[in-house]
Amino acid sequence: MRTQLERFLAFTAKAPGVPRHLANSAGTLGHPATHLEAVRPGIALYGASPFGDEGADHGLRPAMRWTSSVQLVRRLAPGESSGYGRRFIAREETTVALVPVGYADGYLRRLSGRADVLIGGRRRRVIDPISMDQLTVVVDDSVRVGDPVVLLGEQQGERISADELARRAETLPQEILCAVVARPTRARRVVVGG
Repeated sequence: MRTQLERFLAFTAKAPGVPRHLANSAGTLGHPATHLEAVRPGIALYGASPFGDEGADHGLRPAMRWTSSVQLVRRLAPGESSGYGRRFIAREETTVALVPVGYADGYLRRLSGRADVLIGGRRRRVIDPISMDQLTVVVDDSVRVGDPVVLLGEQQGERISADELARRAETLPQEILCAVVARPTRARRVVVGG
């Protein structure tokens, strides 16, 4: 890093008066010598860390929250399954909740069986697999249809960050945040006759 800074300063010395900016989020948070006349943070503006830890460790606050609600609660008997390909099979009587968010909304399939959501301030494990339009989580009998679900953010003192989801999906927080989309409502067109 020191060599890069020295080379940059030597090069920009040939253009006096030109504003210099070298620090991205990592430089802004971790290398004050790179601040120069301006900084250009990216991921830190969203409250996520450029270092692979938690943004909160650097005094950052999340700028984004992603929520949904429980649409269905169902009890599975031992041997019953949930999701495509029977990838989740209940070993014992299990209550599951369906949340209408899937990979078409930007909730990465790589989070299947690896991530949690928050319902009632408690972590609930996402079942493998995540579908295009929905995901399913293991819950208890306290969960009801309509209960708020937090996919990204805080609920009753518990928090799921973009940094955490990135680690679980083995990617960057940038991908987690950029993947979230507002899906368009598609109008139906009915053609009568031929």
